[in-house]
Amino acid sequence: MYQFLRSLVHRIHRFAAASLAVIVAVSLVFPALQADAASIRSDYKAYAMAPLTKITDWNAFRSQLTTLKNNGIYALTTDVWWGDVEQGGDNVFDWSYYKTYADTVRAAGLKWIPIISTHQCGGNVGDDCNIKLPSWLWSKGTQDQMTMRSETGYYNNETLSPWWTGTSTQYDELYASFATNFSGYKDIITKIYLSGGPAGELRFPSYNTADGWGYPGRGKLQAYTDTAKLDFQNAMKTKYSTVSALNSAWGTSLSAFSQVAPPSDGDNFFINGVKSTYGKDFMTWYQSVLEKHLNTIAAKAHSRFDSVFGVPIGAKVAGIHWQMNNPSMPHSAEFGAGYYNYSTLLDEFKRSNLDLTFTCLEMTDNQAYSSPYYSAPKSLVIQVANLANQKGIRINGENALPISDGSGYQNVAEMLFNYNFGGFTLLRMSSLVNADGSKTALLDAYRDAIAMAPIPVTFIVKNAPTVSGDIVYVTGTRWEMGNWTTGVYPIKLTYSSSTADWRGTAYIGASRYYEFKAIIKDSAGNFKSWEPGANNTWSTPTAGTNYTITW
Repeated sequence: MYQFLRSLVHRIHRFAAASLAVIVAVSLVFPALQADAASIRSDYKAYAMAPLTKITDWNAFRSQLTTLKNNGIYALTTDVWWGDVEQGGDNVFDWSYYKTYADTVRAAGLKWIPIISTHQCGGNVGDDCNIKLPSWLWSKGTQDQMTMRSETGYYNNETLSPWWTGTSTQYDELYASFATNFSGYKDIITKIYLSGGPAGELRFPSYNTADGWGYPGRGKLQAYTDTAKLDFQNAMKTKYSTVSALNSAWGTSLSAFSQVAPPSDGDNFFINGVKSTYGKDFMTWYQSVLEKHLNTIAAKAHSRFDSVFGVPIGAKVAGIHWQMNNPSMPHSAEFGAGYYNYSTLLDEFKRSNLDLTFTCLEMTDNQAYSSPYYSAPKSLVIQVANLANQKGIRINGENALPISDGSGYQNVAEMLFNYNFGGFTLLRMSSLVNADGSKTALLDAYRDAIAMAPIPVTFIVKNAPTVSGDIVYVTGTRWEMGNWTTGVYPIKLTYSSSTADWRGTAYIGASRYYEFKAIIKDSAGNFKSWEPGANNTWSTPTAGTNYTITW
């Protein structure tokens, strides 16, 4: 074991060095990296995402759901497509398909998390269906009012524009109808998600293949309709009051606020202009459009759902992990999508009383400094999770791409159980169950690493040879026990003078096999010593208990 640990510590040090470089690169928008002690959140749940396409064989679907239920999945997350339920006309709703759906979920013993999907299916990564927004919508306003226009002139109609005054009205009607029609299903509805933009994510449609985007391109700004430009002009007028004050701040010579415009050259803006006062003003305003949109739809959702269902409401932020460390235009992909300052963005989640879901938990930083990717998803997940925890926002995770082997689940587990995630949704259930309801090759690995029932275990260490300032920890197999790390993850104990021993409670998996040891670190956090002898070995019970180690 010790040879393995030396190798592991060496790898951790190398990762820490790379992470430090990432921290320097993102210090303007992120706090420092940190981790909570290894532990499963006490109310943690594992979920699976349903197929995008419609169910045609309900018996086979129920068989699949029963297999999920029997293997630790708590709830099914499902897109409820606006383009399906209101396609017949304005305020003409047909919920019959989703009532059959909910009945099937209930019969399988699962809970249900509907996503009120006010976006188009088709055109984004992983889409395997084509469900457009209701066609009658487009008679409600002009293209300029209702859609978004990119810096290259492409009009995107996969979701309604956050600048259109009618967006919240249409959403409110949809929310109200859902609440009325599904009040009888509140026994299975455990959370409701709101679609905040394309692919159900709170963002601008900056990376769209129909607009000529390809990975890992930076994406395109979406503020070029007349409606968006006018909003930017009014925001700057509110901030500066006079054109003279704006010119003084920007170093420009404009003669009227009507001359205020979004960047005319996106590449040049992200390379040279984004750090200017103009660039900061533009990006702050650009993100604020998303924040206002989130606030508006959250208020509508709470007014319709809280009294009926009494469950958390959430929204998703995309893990836009590429171009983070691009030396010429860092964070350009995030900025293009509207993610300029994650702290203020999450402040709006807190104000709006929304849970946060964040993606790409399965990925690593192995391309953090590799051109053309500059991709650092692991660092991004850690930073956003830390912010959410600091602000008291419940955070849930998803994978961004399909996980093809069990190692991906280990990457997910590291994030889930060391950064206080309340749950994880696997995209998609087809990774876990076959069409006939039988298990796939990956289900056992998912159940073992992710789909766990947390139980509280109080670890007690007696006779540890500590001196003043020392702290005792427990580390062992699996990420919920720190995976043998001696740095940021181990379970921290506290000295009890009344019992003259070290104690601490952590949530670990019920009915799981663990090996572990106590360690001592000094007051500066430096590793000092391992508990002597063989590893402690334990198959955990199904309920909370104590475990005593005598040094």
